[in-house]
Formats: sequence, C-alpha cells, structure tokens
Amino acid sequence: MPIDLQNLPLLNKELISKKLTTRFSATEILNLQNLPLPSTLNDLSEIAQKIAQAIKEQKRIVVVGDYDVDGVVSCAILQDFFKRIPYKIAIVIPNRFSDGYGISSALVERIECDMIITADNGINAIEAAEVCKKRGIELIITDHHTPQEILPDALICNPKLSPNFPESEICGACVAWYLCAAIKKEMNLQVSMLEFLDLLALAIVSDVMPLRGINWVLLKKGLEILGQNKRVSLSLLRNHFKKYPLNSRLLGYYFVPLLNCAGRLGSAELAYRFLIQDDFKAACEILEELLELNWQRKAIQNQVFLEAKEEFIRQENFETLPFVVVCNPNWNEGVIGIVAAKLCEEFERPSIVLTSNEAGLKGSMRSSSIDCVEVLERNKEFLEKFGGHFKAAGLGLLQEKFIDFKSALMKMEIYSKQKNQDDVLGILPLQRIDREVFKTLSEFEPYGEGNAIPKFVTRAKVLSVKLFGGNNSKVILEQEGITKEALRFFENLQGYENQEIELVYSLQWDCFSSDVILKIEDYFLA
Repeated sequence: MPIDLQNLPLLNKELISKKLTTRFSATEILNLQNLPLPSTLNDLSEIAQKIAQAIKEQKRIVVVGDYDVDGVVSCAILQDFFKRIPYKIAIVIPNRFSDGYGISSALVERIECDMIITADNGINAIEAAEVCKKRGIELIITDHHTPQEILPDALICNPKLSPNFPESEICGACVAWYLCAAIKKEMNLQVSMLEFLDLLALAIVSDVMPLRGINWVLLKKGLEILGQNKRVSLSLLRNHFKKYPLNSRLLGYYFVPLLNCAGRLGSAELAYRFLIQDDFKAACEILEELLELNWQRKAIQNQVFLEAKEEFIRQENFETLPFVVVCNPNWNEGVIGIVAAKLCEEFERPSIVLTSNEAGLKGSMRSSSIDCVEVLERNKEFLEKFGGHFKAAGLGLLQEKFIDFKSALMKMEIYSKQKNQDDVLGILPLQRIDREVFKTLSEFEPYGEGNAIPKFVTRAKVLSVKLFGGNNSKVILEQEGITKEALRFFENLQGYENQEIELVYSLQWDCFSSDVILKIEDYFLA
C-alpha cells in the first residue's frame, strides 16, 4: 500500500541528520572507553579465574565451537588470544552432518582433555554436561542463545542470564571476546583487545545483531580495523571484493556467505583455518576452495528454494496460512536456513524448512516479526530439540510428529502482515540527492538490524529501463527536469516507461559511475 506522502516531512541534509541523531538517542550511544566491563556478565570473573588456574597447572583445554560464522569466529578469536599468552589449546568445530549442532554427549566422549570451553553453543547441553562431570572434565559454557527452563550443570556465561549487562542481544563471538578480556585482566596480560575486532565484526553482522549500543560501537571499530589489512585472511577477502565499499553490507552480502559455505556443504574447519592463517600462499589456496564451494552452495540453494516455494504454493489456501512449513527428505540441510529466510522474505511470514537425517526431521526457522524460540517453546511437545534466537532457530522432531506439529502451528494465529515503515525518514526529491546527503548518511554507518538503512519516498517519471545481470532493472528517473539513475534488483520494470511512480528508495554509492544512485526498495503507480 502506498505511503501517505502528506504525513511525511520534506527532507534536506540537516533534517536527515537530526532525524538519525534522534533515532540513536533512543538507545545509549557508547564508545570504546565506556563499554560495559567483563564483570557485568554473570560468572565471567569466576570463569576467568578457573581458566587462569588451568593455564597455571598446564591443563589440556579444548574449545568447542559451532559451524556457522559466529561459531567459527568465536574459535578464531580464542585461538588468536591464547596464542598471544602464549598457551596451546585445541579447537573442535562440530560437523553439521555427522555431529549436529554444538557440544553433544558423543562429542564429549571423543575428547581427551581437562577443560572444555564452549563458544556460541552449550546453553541447552544438559546431557553433555553430565558426561563431562562423569569424566572429570571441567565444563565452561559461553553462549548467547536463549536459555530454556533447565540449565546445564556447568559454569555459564550468557548475556541473557546477566541482568547487569546492558545488551542481552550480543553474538557468541562477542561473549568469547569478553571472555578473553576477563582472562587478560585476571592474568595481567599486555594484549590489545582492539586487535580482534576485525574478526568480531564478521560475527556481529552474520548473526544479525541489533546495531545499537555495544554492537554498533564494536562493529564500527571492527570495520575500521578490517580496513587496515592487518590479518592475512581478511586482507585477501577485502582485495577480492575491492570494488565494493567497506561497510556492513559488504560483510553481510559477500564475506559471511563465503565463510558460511564451508559449514553448509562440508566442514567449517576450512573457514576456521582460513581465518587464522598467517601464511599468504596457504590462505590464497583456501580462499580458492571457499570460492568454489560458494558457487556450489548457490546452485544447491537456488534449486531447493524453487522446490520449497512450489511445495508451499501447492498447499491449500496457502495465501492465508500463518506459516510457511515445507519438508523434503532430499533437501541439503546445509542450505535450509537460507531457504527459510528467502521464503520468509518472499511470503512475508515465519517460515520453517525441514529435511531428514538419521534422527528424524531437522529444520530451520526464520522470522522477521515473531520470536522463533517462543513459537517452538509453545510447541515443544512435538519436538525433540530446538534453540536459537528471536529471528532464527533450529529444530528437530520425529517424522511421525510432523503432521501434528504443522497443524498446531497453523492454529496459532499470531501472524500479522503489517510492515514496519519506521525507517522511512520522509520525502527526498531528486534535486536534493547529492554527495553531501550521502556523506551525512555515512556518518551513521554501520547500518543493519536495529539501525536500518534510511529510506526515502518521492514521485518521479520513468524515462527508460534497461535490464542487466538477468532480471535486474537499471532505471532512469525524471522529476522537474532532474534525472537520476536507480536500480531495482530481481524485477523487470520494462513496461513502466513514461509512467509516474511513487517509490520508496535508499541511497548507495555506485563504484562504476562514482556517484550516488537510488536503490528502489518498493514502488507503486502514482
């Protein structure tokens, strides 16, 4: 539905700056000097003491991570930090296909050590904690996922269990970074915590953390450090994607999917080895492997998405169903999370995509409007396991429970189609779009979850449309004698020539024309 232009202000550079400053004033603006202390995370000081004692006693320490970017980065930060102590630790990253998510009883049985530190997992590892206790292994859990009613019998650091910590939504790698800071303080080490922020930036973006307060500050500084090319792996990535500006979108659209593809199609060890690699030649070879894997991932993902979309559309009255729920035993479990996200975006409702494994059905849930963990909690009678975040979760259930689970979801009636348009700042005519306006917008980078890229509206005439890259449209717009170039991705706008449209748009820098262009987010015939 078109936006009512009469209720929106006419913008200029100064008013844009004022409105974005107001947006930020709703949350505390932090800087690196007044970040919350490690001691504000529950049990972290005690955990640091335990680890320092284990180092003193030369105990065998193993870090168990996860196969997504947040988990891999958590491991890379811990490995880099312990290397600087110096103290040797072992890193174990579970395999998505053979081990499943996080620390499990079977995984613990295979590990020979004195202490296990989990990174980005473990908050629901009740059985694994019991096995650790029986084997005399000290278990320390660092995680950020939503805790359930019963907690593992272990020392736990989780921002969601830390009422004195100002931000409950930080990624697993941020918890790992704080763990390193606490160990540094406990052992009086001369290590700069800033040097890990280029890695941490990847995790903040990959896990779609709200860019307010601590997350915004750490990501902003992380991007700055990433731009200094201090780390071999990230320097290679930056060079490979050099035609794009260094911002959160570069990380989200290019870096993160490339690193994630290792864990989606094979072993996340490949991405981990790439991130910690000091040798330039070896890093180049791993990057080539990742690039090839990513092409394979895209092909598999696109095929599964088409099949999943067709399956949903075949369902009776699919237009009115509150959830997208699709299942196929042949779908690759490594891409079902991405497919669920794409279905959620396309059909504007929470989506669950399931495939099968030895234990039954395994699935991923994505949502932009409701709490995934809460939905699964309300339906846990059908599930063998579940866990995750507000907007993303994983689940497992037996095949025979699928029909009842799906039926229960369809009766929840919690879906709303209303879109949040708070990120539309106002009316910005074509004649007021220039480099100074774009510079003002850049001052409030990085954009992302919780700090959406500002959008504007205006009316303009479509002069011409040219297709590029398949089904993308390059549009020339005209308004009161001013012409501007605009892009509309994944849609052919040929046929709108000489018509006036009302468009919702954001601004981006075009590397080819070295100028500001419009990205059409939505449009309507005026």
